[in-house]
Amino acid sequence: MQIISKYFNHLRQLKGANKSGRLAIEISIILIVKVMLLWLIWAMFFSHPLAKEARQSAVTRLILNKTN
Repeated sequence: MQIISKYFNHLRQLKGANKSGRLAIEISIILIVKVMLLWLIWAMFFSHPLAKEARQSAVTRLILNKTN
């Protein structure tokens, strides 16, 4: 219970010091950066799927270890 009361006291101090706005801005910036990184990963690796025939030939080439 003491930890919870310390947490609430800390939140009250942040609210009184008007630091909660800064915290919200920092969290928003971090979330925007994460979304941008996720989009970049998607664009690099998943946005251009292969046609079914190309997938089949690629898998066959990998399994049978053929060059073409």
